[in-house]
Amino acid sequence: MVNNYGGLQAEPDRRPWGAEEAWRAIQRAEQAGRNARASQRSAANSLDDSADSHERTAKAYEDAAEHGEFRKDEYLQHAARHREFAHEDRQMAERMRRLAGPALARERPGKPPPFGS
Repeated sequence: MVNNYGGLQAEPDRRPWGAEEAWRAIQRAEQAGRNARASQRSAANSLDDSADSHERTAKAYEDAAEHGEFRKDEYLQHAARHREFAHEDRQMAERMRRLAGPALARERPGKPPPFGS
C-alpha cells in the first residue's frame, strides 16, 4: 500500500532519513565530486603528456626535413599537423583543469557533527 499526502507518495516501509543518513549521503556526494575532480586533473596531465609527444614528433619531422632533400614539404606538413595536435591537447588539458576547479581546503573528509546536541 502507498500513502499519498499532498500529491507525494511514500511507500509504508520507507522511513524518513535521519540526520546521520543525510550526513553519510552528503559525504558520499562530496567524495564523488573529489573523485571526479581528481580524474579531470589526471586527464589534463595525460593530455599534457600527449602534447609533449606531439611536439617531439613535430621536431623529428622538422629535423628530417632539414637534413633530407626528398619529401621535405611532406615532412614539414607532418610537423605542422603534429604541432596542431599538441596545441589541441594543451587546450583540452586547460579546459579539464578549469572543470576540475581549484583544490579546496574544504575537500577534506570530516567528522559528522554531533547529533542531538
